[in-house]
Amino acid sequence: MSTLAQPVQSSPGTASTESLPSRRLLVILAGTYLVIFGALMVTGGDRSPKDDPSKIIADYNVSLLGIEVMTYAAVIACAVLVFYGAALRRVLTAQAPRWTADVAFIGFVTMAWTLGSFAVTALGLYHGVQTGNTDVVAALNVADTTNFPFAMIGLTCSMIGVGVTTLGTRALPRWLAWASIVLGAMAPLGPGGFLPFMVFPIWLIVVAAMVHRHQD
Repeated sequence: MSTLAQPVQSSPGTASTESLPSRRLLVILAGTYLVIFGALMVTGGDRSPKDDPSKIIADYNVSLLGIEVMTYAAVIACAVLVFYGAALRRVLTAQAPRWTADVAFIGFVTMAWTLGSFAVTALGLYHGVQTGNTDVVAALNVADTTNFPFAMIGLTCSMIGVGVTTLGTRALPRWLAWASIVLGAMAPLGPGGFLPFMVFPIWLIVVAAMVHRHQD
């Protein structure tokens, strides 16, 4: 007789409590993103594509250390979003796979790439200012102030994906599921997209705190 222990087989579509990301982990990831996002918003500049490049060069006061710290912080925020999205997807699909949860995860990854693109254009603008070339600065400023459509895609997919998924699984209160869908639907509506963008970090925390793990 073999003395080897046989692995425990779990039924399809179920997961052990230990294998599910904890609510605490989700809240910590969301809180980390909120802190970094807030810091980046406070230190970021308020510019438009039509700004005079000469004035941008004259008023630019970010040091090399400052831009490097902001870049590294943005990279950390990107990674946090990916981990959060993967953890939330795992919780939402613990009972049964749902394709809308995949859409939500893709939305979180897109938001991460969006923050990365913000960091790239901000870093490029710093180096452009150092050259003193107004044509270079004008082009980089346009790139740095017109890349918001990427965020619209990420917000739409993540918020609507989470909302629709949780309407079916009851993993979130219905009011929060519908609020998520409404916010996600607002994201592509031009200036209206800034509201979901600003609310997004708080939304992450609310979702993390209220999500129902089916084995809780």
